[in-house]
Amino acid sequence: MHDYLILGQGLAGSLLAWQLIQRGQRVLVLDDGHATSSSRVAAGLINPMAGMRFNAAPDTAEWLASLRSTYRAIAETLGSAPYLHEVPMQRLLRSARQRRFYERQRNNPAVAAYLGAPLAPGQADPGIRSPHGGFGQKATGFVDLPQLLDDLHDWLDKRHAVVRQHTRHQDIAIGQDGVHLGRHQARHLVCCEGYRMRDNPWFAELPLQPDKGELLRLRSGRTLCTHIINGANWLLPLGNGNYRFGATHEHHDIDCKPTAAGREALLDGLHRLLEDDSDIHIEEHAAGVRPATSDRQPLIGTHRSHSRLHLFNGFGARGALSIPWYSERMCDHLLEQHPLPPAADIGRFKQ
Repeated sequence: MHDYLILGQGLAGSLLAWQLIQRGQRVLVLDDGHATSSSRVAAGLINPMAGMRFNAAPDTAEWLASLRSTYRAIAETLGSAPYLHEVPMQRLLRSARQRRFYERQRNNPAVAAYLGAPLAPGQADPGIRSPHGGFGQKATGFVDLPQLLDDLHDWLDKRHAVVRQHTRHQDIAIGQDGVHLGRHQARHLVCCEGYRMRDNPWFAELPLQPDKGELLRLRSGRTLCTHIINGANWLLPLGNGNYRFGATHEHHDIDCKPTAAGREALLDGLHRLLEDDSDIHIEEHAAGVRPATSDRQPLIGTHRSHSRLHLFNGFGARGALSIPWYSERMCDHLLEQHPLPPAADIGRFKQ
């Protein structure tokens, strides 16, 4: 019998499995081949300051410390190249009035550590339109999520800790002695299903707000930027003439299919960002669904009626930044009965 079954090998399921195995637990991950995983599409951006007002969550410093140690430990254990790439960001203001939010945050000790020097209009990377200026941002970068997930899958597979299968919720039996799913048995089950959580009969009432995003992978023979550019859209330099550009937001037609409307919106955004958008080749147009929530906080914890059923989900667009820290807190909760961060604990809602 396993200690934990984990549904889903996206970033949440992968990092939780990693943490549990590091603490001596017998884990089996059940995954459908990433058929519905947004982690495969996500850019893996690390950005400690969110939104139009450039706010930082109270736990941001701990998030950053945890992600650096976690991604480094995985790379060292697996013998791979680093997954975390720390690249400075240029944050572009969308209007002259928005500068007041930047000036206000410069006097906020919780945020000031992530702020760089102001940028005057036209002072961003060469070729980038910045009519309202902006500012530099520190502690930013990206995680190579596709490579990380592939490597973790191989690592789990060598340990006989991952199985590729589509899991139907009606096939799961939860009892006092544990969880049964076909031939698989475990003491506990953790659901890390991304936006598929909306079909989970035990957690469907929680306020998940799926957010479909589309993005482009680009190639150019010239340098488009050396920083991560973050304005109305973001442009991410990957090296060797490769870039990612995104992203759209769609809350109604939820699927993982790229659309003509999404492509048009992205190309329009690219045209608005670059002074010259010629000599750019679209290598890929992809879509995924972010498991966002109504209060922008994760959904983690134990079901109130089933002590062996747990949830680790709802990280939205900031998963690469926050999941390493939350996976540690979730392990502390599961193995040592530590309380979860109140803002993320599903106990804040009636189930």
